Amino acid sequence: MYLSYYNLTEKPFQINTDPKFLWQGEKHKEALAMLKYGILDNRGFLFLAGDVGTGKTTLINTLTNQLGDQIIVAIVPDPGLEKIDFFNFIAAAFNFNKRFNSKSEFLVYFSRFLHKAYINNKKVLLIIDESQRLTSELLEEIRLLSNIEKHDAKLINIFFVGQNEFIDILLKVENRALKQRITINYRIDPLTENETEQYIRYRLKVAGSQKNIFTSKAIHEIFVFSEGYPRLINIICDHSLLTGYVKGKKAIAAGIVKECAKELKILPQAIETKVIKRVDATEKKQESGQKKSGKNKRKIVGYICLLFLLLLIVGYVHYFYDTKEMPVNQIVQNPDEFVQKQQETLKSNVEMEIDIKTADQKEYTQFPILPDQKLIIPFGYNSTELSSDAFEKLDLFALAMISHPDIRIVIKGYAGKTGGRLYNEKLSEFRANIVKSYLVARGVSPYKIKTLGMGSVMQIEAGDIEKKQISDRRVEIELDTNQ
Repeated sequence: MYLSYYNLTEKPFQINTDPKFLWQGEKHKEALAMLKYGILDNRGFLFLAGDVGTGKTTLINTLTNQLGDQIIVAIVPDPGLEKIDFFNFIAAAFNFNKRFNSKSEFLVYFSRFLHKAYINNKKVLLIIDESQRLTSELLEEIRLLSNIEKHDAKLINIFFVGQNEFIDILLKVENRALKQRITINYRIDPLTENETEQYIRYRLKVAGSQKNIFTSKAIHEIFVFSEGYPRLINIICDHSLLTGYVKGKKAIAAGIVKECAKELKILPQAIETKVIKRVDATEKKQESGQKKSGKNKRKIVGYICLLFLLLLIVGYVHYFYDTKEMPVNQIVQNPDEFVQKQQETLKSNVEMEIDIKTADQKEYTQFPILPDQKLIIPFGYNSTELSSDAFEKLDLFALAMISHPDIRIVIKGYAGKTGGRLYNEKLSEFRANIVKSYLVARGVSPYKIKTLGMGSVMQIEAGDIEKKQISDRRVEIELDTNQ
């Protein structure tokens, strides 16, 4: 693809957790130092918090690579399990080569394992990723594991890694005993604009670049759309390099970044998250007012909250969007209707991690992804933009893939016959990667997706009436039969 064009030895903005690409700013250096100290000093429970896409998993991989052979490490990537399944997963992660049918059987074996490690001067570390998926019942079981200790030494360190929602879980009354045992905690915040620039330059350098491919204005646009979240930075940068390659641009300017962000439909985080928090805060205030006041007071509090929220939303909309389509006087005349519409719009566009819990299970678990079916995404003439209908199909398909974790797919891009062979190959490959980037942005693992640029060599079969109406300019998604 674009590697040789930009003199790169490997892709600098892959959506993976390769430790060598970890840019260690002040936040990450401090986090690594604190966590390493906590483990080496046997501090017991540790906690690393961070929003979606802030680089927690990459930090974990870097930490484990630096701990050395004296630390026996096991990682639980998804703790959303039943109790006995959780214990068996831990056993497999520590290479016990034994399956347990009861909790007591596991605890006896696990206790022997911990004492043996202590005798051999080794420390044991259990890392639980995605900790926000833990139930209170399972948290209590994990807490009890730490009771396996000697009178003068802890035999296991347990490291929770989770999104910020895990903090709310710890604050629940039933989890207070565990909360009191967490001795070290650190929260990773998104990058600043200056840190975003250093992050991009570092990853390009690791990938072999000797030049600043992104202009300063382009980096500013990347920060505006990503709000400093490394995962979104990677997605936008990778997409921008693909676009620059297709357009023959050696330097990525701000216009290319804006175009890519529009194609990926990545809304500014300031609108996606902050406005939603304001909506939630308003609802809580209204709820509190209903308990303390009569009917008239509730109305007054409600209108004040709505007006405050209205001013915030108008400010955001005015800054990021063209307010000519939504006159201010019209908004003020219908505040209730406006707020309701904004809430509905926001809830339909936020990160999939937010709305997947409330999605209609039947709608996406039954989405057709059988071996004899394909999902066809059409494109316009000489275009790489997805239609609104395509976004809806891909949103459903992303949810379907997440609900079927064993599925792997191939995305094949096609072009028309009007361009030259090399141009058509690039264009078809680019279209396939557009679809892949969008699915990854919606939470699908990139390791489950293979992309192919087919050029214009394969045409739609003439026997299918429905397919006759589909242009050669398309992307086809099908199951990977070679998985």
